[in-house]
Amino acid sequence: MALGAAVTVLAAACSGPSHAASRTSDARPLPIDRLGTRLDSALPASVLRLPFTASDGRTVRLSDLAGRSVVVSDAMTLCQETCPLDTATLVQTARAEDSAGVGPDETFLSITVDPGRDTRTQLAAYRRLYSPPPANWIALTGSPATVDALWAYLGVWRAKVAEPTGPPPRNWRTGQPLAYDVQHSDELFFLDRHGHERFVLEGPPYAARASLPKALYDFMNARGRQNVSHPSEGAWTQSQAQQVLSWLRR
Repeated sequence: MALGAAVTVLAAACSGPSHAASRTSDARPLPIDRLGTRLDSALPASVLRLPFTASDGRTVRLSDLAGRSVVVSDAMTLCQETCPLDTATLVQTARAEDSAGVGPDETFLSITVDPGRDTRTQLAAYRRLYSPPPANWIALTGSPATVDALWAYLGVWRAKVAEPTGPPPRNWRTGQPLAYDVQHSDELFFLDRHGHERFVLEGPPYAARASLPKALYDFMNARGRQNVSHPSEGAWTQSQAQQVLSWLRR
């Protein structure tokens, strides 16, 4: 798979340079083109059949979701900077789509970039922070090989790094000190009901303070809270994610 140039996001804890893949599509301009990258690439069977594990223990494959629009977010429950914004906006979008009556035709996936720590138990607690979690939002983990295969195909950059010197952050659920971080790029991938990758939004979104669970906001570091109070000029929004979903339904 050829990798193309992409919008670069700032390298920091839980974020890093973006390496979204370049795919082909027709070149006719659409209103959503100014939001992100429009694509048309059928995911190979090897990716569609990767077995992930949901927080409730179910095995979930992308192939199981045929017939639905699917939104895929790279996530990490112990991220202190951008992932809380990604998840909060994803959940807001899922709730808004459900309220609009189209939720049953869509699935929203938060798939970890940190399978070593994002266990079923950790993911289940993460979902409960958004009580009540939308029924069409699923948090997934998997073996390192499964997780790496997905993100390698989609072009999500990842790097495991040591925590900086000083008192380490602690897991918001267990209180255990954290020995490492996973830097990664931030993308939101949209798949159509045929399993084709159709659109990518790059970088962290805008997320209002009220949309963030208290436990996650308290866990965020100074840089993360800065992202909340002063979002980047190009931050995507819930409304923009819904525009892409509306386009997919046409």
